[in-house]
Amino acid sequence: MFNFTDSNQILQFMQRSLYIMRHAQAEEIHGGLHDKDRELTGKGQQEALIIGTQLSKQGFTPEYIYTSVANRTKHTAALVSDVLKVTSEHVIEEEELYNSSIRSYLSFINKIDASIRSVLLVGHNPTVSYLAEYLSNAEIGSMPTGGLCLLQITVPSWKEVSKESATLLDFIYPEQFSRS
Repeated sequence: MFNFTDSNQILQFMQRSLYIMRHAQAEEIHGGLHDKDRELTGKGQQEALIIGTQLSKQGFTPEYIYTSVANRTKHTAALVSDVLKVTSEHVIEEEELYNSSIRSYLSFINKIDASIRSVLLVGHNPTVSYLAEYLSNAEIGSMPTGGLCLLQITVPSWKEVSKESATLLDFIYPEQFSRS
């Protein structure tokens, strides 16, 4: 049992951050290439590095990064984790995040260990855009490649995350930071 004397301590104890990111730009499907095997383009690699750098500048570092098993999401997660210095043991591939629905993502989020305070999910559109809107009731639209939403979870535990249980703190995407 916790005995907090300050309401700010209670808020800090309960506060959880969820980063939802769309993978960076990937090559188009061609020939016999399977969707899971699509790689990042050169532009996609730059997009992932830009977002990682922006998160680092803001001091946002997730404890764990969960990524779909597709090559483009794994590579995006690897580039972002390198910039943020998230260890490879904390970058985890999840089949459940590939080609799935909001319900699948929500089920995954609800199973996150209670001791974890911040998570980055790297996935695919349109699901990641829909998920961010569903959780925050914010109008985001279609996240561009490399786009990222930072949500503050407003319920006490991951298992309680559901519709409108988060607040959108920020929405960033690589083009905001490109040099003209």
